[in-house]
Amino acid sequence: MPDGDFKVAVVGCSGIGRLISTIVRRAVYMIREDRPDQVVVVSSGALTGDVPDALDAAHRYPLLVIDGCRPHCATAIAEGKSLEIAESVYAADVVARNRLSLAGEQREELGEKGITVARAIADEALEKIDWLIADEMVSTL
Repeated sequence: MPDGDFKVAVVGCSGIGRLISTIVRRAVYMIREDRPDQVVVVSSGALTGDVPDALDAAHRYPLLVIDGCRPHCATAIAEGKSLEIAESVYAADVVARNRLSLAGEQREELGEKGITVARAIADEALEKIDWLIADEMVSTL
């Protein structure tokens, strides 16, 4: 990694038709907005399709995976491409730890509860991103 090029690649659940997938996608957008110079968002679809730029970013930078539901598809995709996962966030763990509720939320347009869960997922991921970047920086000293 070139000097000063400390970034983390982030791949999130991109399932279709599930509320939690919509929430994870929103969390990934929040992460990108909060740390535009420190993250590279990698689409799970691009990984599946062997898109060179996506594979390069996922190999070049520490990889943080955000899984939405029990099948852990984002993790499975990364592992299927022989990518090393540096950190992971599982949405259900974040919801449970923070005692959040999604009752009444719709995937088509997230309401206050969905946005709150997305923010909690993004915040947990950002904490891990900060540690990964700090670790990369220290390793160059």
